[in-house]
Amino acid sequence: MTARFCATCAAPVGPDTAICAACGHPVAPAQGGQAPAAPYAQSQGAPHPQQPGAPYGGPQTGVPYGATAQGGTPWGSAAPQSGGAAGRGAIDALLGGDWRGAVKAAGFSVLAMLALGLVGVLLLAAGELGFREVVALTAGAVCTAVGGDVFVETSADIFSGDEFFDSGGEEFFGGGVVSGSGSVGLLPLTLTLTGLTLLAWLFIRSLRARGVHRGRDVLLQGARTALVFTVLFLPLALLTRHRIDESDDTFGTIGRVGVSVWSTLTGAVLFAVATLGLVWLFSRQTRGGLPTRLAAVRAQVVVPLLGALAVFAAGLLGVLAFLIYSLVQYDERVAQLGVLVLGGGNGALASVLWSAGVPLGTDAGFAGAGLGAGASEGVDLFTFTDESAWVWLAPVVLLLVLVAVATVLTVRQNSVVDARREGFRFAGALAVVAFAAALLLRVSTEFSGGVSVFGGTADASATFNPLIAAVALGLWGLVAGLLGPVLATRISSSLVTRLRGRFGVAAPRPAPGAGGQGWQQPGGQQPTQQFAAPPYQQPQPQPQPYAPQTYAPQPYAPQPYAPQPYAPQPHEQPPYPQQQPLPPVPPPSQ
Repeated sequence: MTARFCATCAAPVGPDTAICAACGHPVAPAQGGQAPAAPYAQSQGAPHPQQPGAPYGGPQTGVPYGATAQGGTPWGSAAPQSGGAAGRGAIDALLGGDWRGAVKAAGFSVLAMLALGLVGVLLLAAGELGFREVVALTAGAVCTAVGGDVFVETSADIFSGDEFFDSGGEEFFGGGVVSGSGSVGLLPLTLTLTGLTLLAWLFIRSLRARGVHRGRDVLLQGARTALVFTVLFLPLALLTRHRIDESDDTFGTIGRVGVSVWSTLTGAVLFAVATLGLVWLFSRQTRGGLPTRLAAVRAQVVVPLLGALAVFAAGLLGVLAFLIYSLVQYDERVAQLGVLVLGGGNGALASVLWSAGVPLGTDAGFAGAGLGAGASEGVDLFTFTDESAWVWLAPVVLLLVLVAVATVLTVRQNSVVDARREGFRFAGALAVVAFAAALLLRVSTEFSGGVSVFGGTADASATFNPLIAAVALGLWGLVAGLLGPVLATRISSSLVTRLRGRFGVAAPRPAPGAGGQGWQQPGGQQPTQQFAAPPYQQPQPQPQPYAPQTYAPQPYAPQPYAPQPYAPQPHEQPPYPQQQPLPPVPPPSQ
């Protein structure tokens, strides 16, 4: 039998082999046989394995298998895409992604807002409203939680039927019909914070479930979630439209109420984008995809921001105290619980700002019919202290909370210098959160109407000045940041250990010179250095049971199959039968 060899790599092949196992090229058929059919089609014609004139085993004159010919593409590869195709690819990636996770995150967050809003409306109504009114008010509360503006349209005949205005056969003021429209902007922050927090948590879970950490996939999943979140508010905004059919002898038809669709959808988009953007910036799930500089900034500001949020969360203590006081002093206790459910978040933020000395400015104005008037007034901490002297405890509690948070941030650091810098970052974080809180607490109302040819407009607003709030809380945070290192040197080492174990230790900052000054207690101890993470030590070489041998490269030489000088270890398996040495060949004489 004549041996066969591959014309490309000269490897031996079997008599019936069609494709070389070593290089993958087709093998020329044996003499007298037929060439086997190609297992698959090729974009370029496969060259004959042995071109005329080519030396045995030499290079082929055709294109090698799998290589790209000039002007062609390899077999199985996609053609290059143009700019339009790339754009269509992005749209396809958006439409073909994890819509189930997006619907789950957005749907459950909106359902939580609806459930909480329904509880608040039922407590406020106390069983005096019908089913249609409860549905409209619940949907309206959820829509206003994302920035929707409530509108009111009225049309009342005030002067009809009065003998003074109807005498003489002529209508006074065009019949006395008063028409007007108004809008109210208010965020029930309990619903807002509940829905957005749940949205962020479910969004992180959807990313973790699919193993998405960075880049384009996070952006596309965030776009899907924000889109679904926004679309869900369209039917809710339509459900808020309600016409009040009740009338009386004095005012006639009262009017129609609802929530603006456009302001609701715009607010839903902005809140969803802001929430998912904060998740992308501060979540551990996506921090690996941040740019280097942004990741460094994130590592410095995330803990002070959490401390600032903890300070504003302590405002719930003020809400609880006010609830107890109102339940004791006033009636309508069920309605007060409804106000707490819908506006507890507003009260928590406002109590912190009031305790810090930030006034709530109220402005009101009227213009029309040749008249113009306005008034402004402020509601501050002294307004409440005139009602009860117990309110003076509010700034004291705020200072204690600030110092406690600043102390925790201090003991996380590894030196006094780092602790002071952390105090400045804490003050800046408080200023940022206070600025955002003042914007969220804004309340505005507008009304325009008239009687016949006479018209007028009125507007009123109540808001904390964002700049004043940022400066005031920044100063409070600066004082607390300076007191934190002083208090940290007075606490025991065991407490420092527990705080570090509970809240973690800050990463050491590489210093250009000598190490920073550590915490110094009166007894000369340094608790933070004692309980800091031990420095990294290089692993020591382990003693070897044998002396190291100097490696010397040996020239390659094929060795006959012979038993090796070493014996197999007990835990090793004996060699397979294919690995046994061949028996010796007997001499020809035998």
